[in-house]
Amino acid sequence: MLQHKSTPETERLGSDHDRVATHVSSCPTCESTVVDGQGVLACTDCDWAGIVG
Repeated sequence: MLQHKSTPETERLGSDHDRVATHVSSCPTCESTVVDGQGVLACTDCDWAGIVG
């Protein structure tokens, strides 16, 4: 049977992502295109990532 293994707070999604108030279409770091995957945002050129929240 599968069991849930608890994830430490520092390893959860969003711990290394910036929080943005609304969906953005350009990266705040390098002004390049941002890909939106259901509220998880990622820049196509640099390592910037964010979540809508």
